Amino acid sequence: MEVTMVRPKLVSFRVTQFQGENLAIPNGVDLLLETKQTIEVGLSSSTTAEKRVQAMVKIELESVVKNKTTEQIATTFKGAYEGKFEYPIEVTEESLGALLAQEAYQYGLVSQVFPLAMTHFRRELQSFGIDARGLGLGI
Repeated sequence: MEVTMVRPKLVSFRVTQFQGENLAIPNGVDLLLETKQTIEVGLSSSTTAEKRVQAMVKIELESVVKNKTTEQIATTFKGAYEGKFEYPIEVTEESLGALLAQEAYQYGLVSQVFPLAMTHFRRELQSFGIDARGLGLGI
């Protein structure tokens, strides 16, 4: 079956950036956590002698914690993550072009990387003293 031939394998997941600034959130203040995400999917080729086709998923997460009543920003966080998938040696970039143009196929790649990125991001927010349990692990 052709579907199994072009099924990629997640070979690496990296945190490429995490930056946070906690400006001493006062106790008893009602806070609002706003998070936005940017997701990119693309193709590349490996640098090994085999020259395997790879798919890359890049995810950027950015959160701002505000005082609900004054809208004053108390804390900011930004994280960047990268997942790399490898395809079998016989798969070519040309054969993946049509597949990668499909939203459902991209979703299949992103849905493997996003929970890993969000788990790390939530953990880092919690280390800064932010209750991030409300952030979902799914897309």
